[in-house]
Amino acid sequence: MNGTKRLLLIYPAMGMSGVLVRHLPLSLLYAAADALKSGFCVDIIDVRLDPSGWRENIAARLSADTILVGISVMTGTPVSGALEITRWLKQYYPDLPVVWGGPHVTFCGAEVLSERGIDFAVSGYGSKPLCRLACNLRGDSDAVQPEQIPGLIYRDPETSVARSVPPENTFELLDFRDIPYQLIESDLSRYGQLDMAERIFPLYSSMGCPYRCSFCSSPAQYAGMERKYLPISAGEVVDHIEYVHKRYGAGYIYFIDDDSFVDLAHVAAIIDGIDRKGIRVRLGFRGARVDEILRMDDEFLSKLAASGTSILHIGAESGSQRMLDLMRKGCTVADILEVNRRLAKHPEIVAAYNWVVGTPGETLDDLRMTRELILRLLDENPAAIIFAPNMFRPLPGTELYELALQHGYRRPERLEEWVEVEVEGGFRPGWISPEFARTVEMMRVTSYFIDDKPLKLQTGNTLAYRMLRVAARLYGPLARFRFRHGITAILVEQRLFAWFVGRMRG
Repeated sequence: MNGTKRLLLIYPAMGMSGVLVRHLPLSLLYAAADALKSGFCVDIIDVRLDPSGWRENIAARLSADTILVGISVMTGTPVSGALEITRWLKQYYPDLPVVWGGPHVTFCGAEVLSERGIDFAVSGYGSKPLCRLACNLRGDSDAVQPEQIPGLIYRDPETSVARSVPPENTFELLDFRDIPYQLIESDLSRYGQLDMAERIFPLYSSMGCPYRCSFCSSPAQYAGMERKYLPISAGEVVDHIEYVHKRYGAGYIYFIDDDSFVDLAHVAAIIDGIDRKGIRVRLGFRGARVDEILRMDDEFLSKLAASGTSILHIGAESGSQRMLDLMRKGCTVADILEVNRRLAKHPEIVAAYNWVVGTPGETLDDLRMTRELILRLLDENPAAIIFAPNMFRPLPGTELYELALQHGYRRPERLEEWVEVEVEGGFRPGWISPEFARTVEMMRVTSYFIDDKPLKLQTGNTLAYRMLRVAARLYGPLARFRFRHGITAILVEQRLFAWFVGRMRG
């Protein structure tokens, strides 16, 4: 359509997680929905798909009708990529407005605009604020001004001081028919995880989270909302699954809820609906708490298994009861073991355990207890897998952020400093001793191999994945020995693993 104004939305490169897992850029699809309804054309560029060619790809998508570029940014490595893109845009397209959105902006607010190349930022949900800003830039007669757009962060035109408009305290509920999957339809075959054959579609079955984990960003994000959790009707979720299955060939549905099992009856209704419609898909769940799985009886777990559920991501977090209590996990170490034993009876459901290390006050003894629990989980449930431990990140607004400040944490003053605040990177706050850091690094590298993960989770036949499987067979026994005894000396495999990750990322 000649003269139609355009928006370009960009997803930057990720850290280690972006190497092995590459899901659809759902944040950009949601952000585009209202703008499309208002007559804009929207283009999407996912840098993860072509890490070395993003400049050419961006230049090819820009035109005289492009009125803004939006970038979705998570804390950590993506900040680096987003900054590089922003600075390149301002060098060659200085008058083109750049808008940042995503989790990093939600928690760091107006300080994002300390980077002069960022003209606007959106805190919280982005579809309506981005559309309203685009209408303003298009010059619509009925467009609202920046100071009237909830969630928008902008510079005062007279003082250049960053101003923030509080976001709306509601969830961004989007009819699945309005999710513009067509914007990435040509690239669907390039998304997936661990070389899995099925086409994976992430989607929501609920919004929000009612729990109060002290390290987690969710309680901070939903603090101002009257309702902290809102299930999407089971019928709508099932219709959504049927839609992506029939239209786009989705064979694996990955629920990316903050927590999927707040209401077990809701999950059961979704599974029953999938079964009634005869939809042949496998399922994965990102959010599952230990105390929720304790509420699942054998009948419910059998229902999950029969529905094609292949994995539950479980927030175990620590083998130290002191740390579990500090994190407000609402469970005991004994509970974690009991959950693992129950899931061992359903080996078709992979119990995948997440961990958080490096919280203020955590000791080497706490780490030892975590290692011991991990090995016991693997011994009692051979189908289980262990994810690499995430380094605790002090996110503003979280309960443990205040404790981190008491332990001498200094909040980054420049955007570049946030690059190091990475759950999988070398972030090391002042309370982390060199020995503690070495132990965490050893746990991180060996955790990829102590559970035969490369053999359990993927069957890809590319050279990289064949190499990974060979490494798992050869290095697995040594990895377990290191992990069990806490041996951090001569960790040469760290460099080899870093080289492999670099090859995968390239």
